[in-house]
Amino acid sequence: MEIGEVEMKDKCVSCGVETPYDKTDHVDFRLGYVEGAGQLCLDCYEKIYMKPKKKEVKNEKEILV
Repeated sequence: MEIGEVEMKDKCVSCGVETPYDKTDHVDFRLGYVEGAGQLCLDCYEKIYMKPKKKEVKNEKEILV
């Protein structure tokens, strides 16, 4: 990076929030990059691609409902 050069952060293609990655960072070193779509923030990546956590059973009555 040259003196006076400003690194631009990539934005999430889903929600538009700034991600921790510079536009110049190679996609192989990013978390949440989707080929053909672009960079996702980690929250959007989790919402779209991760399975929801199973609800804990607090008592036996919840199983029967």
